[in-house]
Amino acid sequence: MMRRLCLMIPLFAAFASQGLAVELPLGVQRKLGLTTAIVSAERGGATASGFARVLDVVPLASLDADLAVAKAVASASAAEAHRTHDLALADFAVSKRVAEAAAAQARADNLRLELLQRRLGLEWGPAFVTMGDARRSALISKLAAGRTALVRLDAPAGMTGVRVASATRPGGRSAPIQVLGQARLGDPRFQTPGLLGLVSGPEAADFATGLVFPITFSTGAQSGVLLPRSALLRAGGQSFVYVRKDATHFERRQLGLLQARSDGLLAIGAVRPGETVATAGAAALFAAETQAKGEDE
Repeated sequence: MMRRLCLMIPLFAAFASQGLAVELPLGVQRKLGLTTAIVSAERGGATASGFARVLDVVPLASLDADLAVAKAVASASAAEAHRTHDLALADFAVSKRVAEAAAAQARADNLRLELLQRRLGLEWGPAFVTMGDARRSALISKLAAGRTALVRLDAPAGMTGVRVASATRPGGRSAPIQVLGQARLGDPRFQTPGLLGLVSGPEAADFATGLVFPITFSTGAQSGVLLPRSALLRAGGQSFVYVRKDATHFERRQLGLLQARSDGLLAIGAVRPGETVATAGAAALFAAETQAKGEDE
């Protein structure tokens, strides 16, 4: 089969287009035995793998302390502004200028507090804003004591809909990860926003700042499509499928979350219900595409 494929590639490599699309004449499709199937909608969960990187929490602790100070200062200056305003109205024991200066200081201190609150959301995500001051302070105390570790979760497939995740520690031991929510700073390697999570209990002792651990995660019920196993193409550590755009054109798409089913593979997010995928001959399409790219370079 590989000998036959190598002989056939020159017949259609010239038809390959730029990017992830490739053109394959109908005659060549028949010779290669290329077949297709229309995919249908399915609903279910999916599992995938990725990485957890232990974050340095010193900036978070510093920002939390700055927030506490700013909140106290804003509260005190607001009270002072209110007091001087009342005195100025009552008997002019305080001049109007002093009252205005106190009001301006209160506004400035409140703006500083708002800036720090926005920084918290922009740098650490909405989860740390919505948990409130008391819960956040308690969490930082656990992080400082080593009873909890803060990790960032990333995966080439993306992290949309992740509900459960676990990290693999040295020796193959597993550590559950509590998913907090979306991270605010993206990872350029994966081009995904990622998630923040917590590892708590005795397992947290293994999670020193900067270490990276492999993770597995699963999603809640989501809508996807059911792919035949024969449609799956693996290359460069990624999974792909070719989608027919018209009679002679196919588009390669990277698959994200996959779940093995008895009747095929549940794919979430990459292919839409009703689209047509190549179920045989995907390797030939990939060979034509990569050969054409090599010639262009």
